[in-house]
Amino acid sequence: MKMILLALALTVWSGTLLAAPRNIVLVITDNQNAADLGCYGNPVVKTPHLDALAAEGTRFRHAFATVASCSASRAVIYSGVLTHRNGQYAHTPAEHNQRLRDDVPTVFEKLAAAGYRNAMIGKTHVAPMEKYPLHFESKAGSKDVVAMAKEAEAFVSAADERPFFLAYCLGDPHPQGREGVAWGASPKQSPGYDPVTYDPAEVIVPGFLPDTKEVREQLAGYYAQITRADHGAGLLFEALRRHGRWEDTLVLFLSDHGTSEPGAMGTQYEPGVHAPLILRAPGGKAGVVSEALAAFTDLTPTMLDWAGIEDPDKGTHGRSLLPILGETNPPGWDEVVLSHVAHEIYSYYPMRTLRERRYKLIWNLTWGAEFPVPVDTFQRRLWAGIREGGDRMIGPRTVEQFLHRPKIELYDLEADPWEVENLAAKPEHAERVKAMSARLVKRLEETEDPWLIKYRPEW
Repeated sequence: MKMILLALALTVWSGTLLAAPRNIVLVITDNQNAADLGCYGNPVVKTPHLDALAAEGTRFRHAFATVASCSASRAVIYSGVLTHRNGQYAHTPAEHNQRLRDDVPTVFEKLAAAGYRNAMIGKTHVAPMEKYPLHFESKAGSKDVVAMAKEAEAFVSAADERPFFLAYCLGDPHPQGREGVAWGASPKQSPGYDPVTYDPAEVIVPGFLPDTKEVREQLAGYYAQITRADHGAGLLFEALRRHGRWEDTLVLFLSDHGTSEPGAMGTQYEPGVHAPLILRAPGGKAGVVSEALAAFTDLTPTMLDWAGIEDPDKGTHGRSLLPILGETNPPGWDEVVLSHVAHEIYSYYPMRTLRERRYKLIWNLTWGAEFPVPVDTFQRRLWAGIREGGDRMIGPRTVEQFLHRPKIELYDLEADPWEVENLAAKPEHAERVKAMSARLVKRLEETEDPWLIKYRPEW
């Protein structure tokens, strides 16, 4: 009798789960390094709401944007397909005019076909919008976190029985322009929010940047924008709880890529591609720190899996993270493939990367050309000062090393976390370079990289 009652209880519990809405909220910040959250170990920057999210879910220590460029990275996030195959090779707006291929479906399209209603509030930066079917019109600016939260609340509380998918795309922490400090949270940008300020003397200067007065001023403004983004996320989380949606909604938090300072944006170096990633599933284990190497190609399969769509990995270059949520060291998650084509259309510099736990191999396809520093970086004062002053160093790396790269770069990330010493030409690493290059090519062949028609990384 006890077994029969247990079976009935399990049947009712399972049916309740299947009947419950499977809502999805994807929170994206803009140009934020993985290390710059309290839950990732930064003791200065204030991110209480995202720290609380991590305490309720799984925080990935090794998550990677597959490309350190806004439009291109968002196309990967929303499709699960690497840049070299999805067609969004660079920025969307104005003269760049890059867009997703017709034969690459987005998570928005797949969820809409499954009966979801979709919204994208804040930053878009993708094209064509026909591939992102939306059921809610947003007018809030991406730095106006109060207005964004009000729109999000209207969307999630609507009297509609369909499950929802909300992409909540914050415009912080992105620079305000290309003159002066260029970072900071102005009260005018988000009426109703009182910005938090930081003392430049207290910020933590990452090892890939020089420790100067100018850099510290920029980091203080960058921190202020991170805290404003955290506040915007907190307002959204409060709205979900207020309307009884917290316990039927998968919440994902990430940044589209690392900061826009030299050595990060537009590169395949760690400050550009190592990103924060937190997932919180209702009923899942809390406070887990995952050592899995995850890539942004895994996000679309994860959301489709949560929505109950059959074979969620199909048509993507990733795999669902749901089966490993709550696990600290899941087997088989030990490398990722990254792919960059350009930042702007005039910043073409294709790179392909195999990132293992300890070693990273970067293949620069057009290595004879000078690295084209992205305009956002090139015109702001840190790089402008280096350029005009004739400086020879940018942090620990020489300017010459940054601008003129060999065909293959190999770094030991344990011994050299800022990727300064290229080991590729050392005889003792010859077999490693050969093996990693072969594995990289195999993955590129599997993902239909058209650049392989002309280029090969043989050493």
